[in-house]
Amino acid sequence: VRPLPFPQADRLVSIYSENPERGWTRVNISWPDYLSWREGNRAFDDIGIWGWRSFTLADQDSAAQRINGARVSSHLFQVLGVQPQLGRHFASDEDGVQRARVVLLSDGIWRRRFGAESGIVGKTILLDGRDHIVVGVMPPGFNFPDRGELWVPFQVDASVEGRGGRQYAGAIGRLKPGVTFEQGVADLRRIDASLAAEFPDANRYWRSQAMRMRDDLVGDLQQPLKIFLWSVTLVLLLVCANVANLMLARAAVRSRELALRSVLGASRARLGRQLITESMLVAALGGALGVAVAWWGVRLLRFAFPDQVPPYFISLGLDGTALAILAAVTLLTGMLFGVLPAVRMSRVDLNTSIRDGDRGGTGARSSRLRGLLVTAEVALSVVLMIGALLLVRSYRNLHGTELGFAEQGVLSARVTLPAVTYGTDARAFEFYNRLAEQLRRVPGVTAVGHGQGTPFSGWNTSARVQVEGMPVLPRNDRPDSHWQVVSPDFFKAMGVPLVRGRWFAAQDRDTAAPVVLVNEEMVKVAFAGEDPIGRRIRIGDGGLPPATVSGGIRDYRHYQLPQPMGPATYFSWLAFPWRGQSLVIRTTLDDPASLLPHLQAAVRAIDPQVPISEVQTFEEVVSRSLWRQRLQGNVLAIFALMSLVLACVGLYGVISYAVAQRTRELGVRMALGASRRTVMFMVFGQSGRVVLAGIAAGLVGAFFAVRIMAALLYGVEARDLATFFTVPVVLAVTALVATIAPALRATRVDPVIALREECRGRQAEGAR
Repeated sequence: VRPLPFPQADRLVSIYSENPERGWTRVNISWPDYLSWREGNRAFDDIGIWGWRSFTLADQDSAAQRINGARVSSHLFQVLGVQPQLGRHFASDEDGVQRARVVLLSDGIWRRRFGAESGIVGKTILLDGRDHIVVGVMPPGFNFPDRGELWVPFQVDASVEGRGGRQYAGAIGRLKPGVTFEQGVADLRRIDASLAAEFPDANRYWRSQAMRMRDDLVGDLQQPLKIFLWSVTLVLLLVCANVANLMLARAAVRSRELALRSVLGASRARLGRQLITESMLVAALGGALGVAVAWWGVRLLRFAFPDQVPPYFISLGLDGTALAILAAVTLLTGMLFGVLPAVRMSRVDLNTSIRDGDRGGTGARSSRLRGLLVTAEVALSVVLMIGALLLVRSYRNLHGTELGFAEQGVLSARVTLPAVTYGTDARAFEFYNRLAEQLRRVPGVTAVGHGQGTPFSGWNTSARVQVEGMPVLPRNDRPDSHWQVVSPDFFKAMGVPLVRGRWFAAQDRDTAAPVVLVNEEMVKVAFAGEDPIGRRIRIGDGGLPPATVSGGIRDYRHYQLPQPMGPATYFSWLAFPWRGQSLVIRTTLDDPASLLPHLQAAVRAIDPQVPISEVQTFEEVVSRSLWRQRLQGNVLAIFALMSLVLACVGLYGVISYAVAQRTRELGVRMALGASRRTVMFMVFGQSGRVVLAGIAAGLVGAFFAVRIMAALLYGVEARDLATFFTVPVVLAVTALVATIAPALRATRVDPVIALREECRGRQAEGAR
């Protein structure tokens, strides 16, 4: 995670609204609340406000294009500490209602669309059908918010300028020098308390929500990144344990050689340096290979991140600082696990080593140490495997969630009509009706609808609901309902069934007495489960007239999983024709994306200056909505598989070495009557003790470690018994397989040869 590209970024604070009573966080703010925070605070140098905005950029030479951006207060970029590379910021008198048509460009759009023209400042471009003067170009790499590339002065929407109109995305403040983040939060809380007392109807349950801007931007990625870091650390420890075992075994096998070198004049320090050098050489070669693997791994990882991840604070590449740190870690681990066998060898009696070196004996203490290392490997593997299995199961549960709509065979796209050329309802009706008619003629198309927002698109507009005939509640105590405007065929194209009443009809055009559809959750919350058909409800604070419920639809998932839909109300587009709509096209074709050329041709035939954006199939939408959970499960599963392989390799090495060291003993036992089965069980018993001890330690460690993953899980408990049972069984079976080869080798020892070698050894001892 890169540092934010702003001066003194640690002083930047993102400010939203929150409602602790209802558990709502990071809610849009209202204009009056923002003014109160800005004018009444003592902790901030300044606070700026911003709101989401997208634009249609069109000219004679290029096709119309939809560009994401924002409307920002004149001083917001000064708060961030960012200066334009060309031109100027917005002036204070350019804020307000329709005062100035000026625009700031990003470096990217300036280069792509305008060829990095040096004289762009002062020129006029066409945004949303209106002329706007370019006053500046922001520096390279600056995109706000997220991938925003165009900015216009902030304008207050007169329809939502009251304290209850929480329609603006958020605010950003810069703390005064010497003021801590905690002091800034306390200062905002002071203002919140006075607002709640002065405006109880609008602010009683509401308050500011401040967070460090870096935490705000990184958001939900923080926890997975921390888990990845701990997983990498565990895998590193596993590798280190294997390296330590390898070096101990090699030093033990070479004990006679090292003892002879010592007798011939080599000092213990010289021998230690040799072992450390060999260990560091292994580490350096492994580290170099690791960099090559990482280079390819990062290229693969990029495919797991969707386009929505802002590029200016998430870096997907081999960072120089990270490589330097990892080079140091590589050399440190190489040195550490070269020192271990060197220290062990420094304590070995030279006479014993020379006498027993041909038998490779190293003593029970060394064998116990290698066994403990393998036990640690097994324990770490258990922790990683349990964590991975929990995340994979969580992803599968999310992926299997009942969505409430049929995602197969649907193509969606965003179409926004410029206000200048489509300022009347009649023009908007004409465009969308012609578009729908042309699309319905395309072979394979079965339904065409449109609404303000499709599932997982980010559309989130809500308002308070009051049902006529029910007790009148204070504004803040009324149920909250998602609402939007949809065409009559919107839900047919979505595949959402009607559960009661009727669909919208062609006659549902009356704006004074509109009709609405409600979902099942709305019936439970607002109507206490009673039949809502024919009942009248009021949405919001008077901006919309009372509406009559004409039908009810099944609940479907509109927000990002696993968030439920909640109460929802839908108005007929025939009565309230919004210009910006998301098309939903249902087809019987195997590939809904093949409809894109037909959609583009239909829009061009009607108006080539209308852009098409956000084109994707519903299956792509659902898949992208789960990219974080999928990435978390896949990455941790790879780490867990690596840990399992490493643990089994370590176990195989230790058992194989132990069998090799006990060749004479096993041969003598077999010569004295021990069966091959008895010998095999002896080997399995040694392996089993190591594995069972590791599994027990790993289960204890996992019991505490999985608590940090609880927030990432869905549909499975952090301490799920099935997971805690499955992992030890899988690991035990895998360990058993890893022990089969050494066990079979032990049963093939020739007792005669073993006895002959034992006699020679005894004779040599007697001669000495």
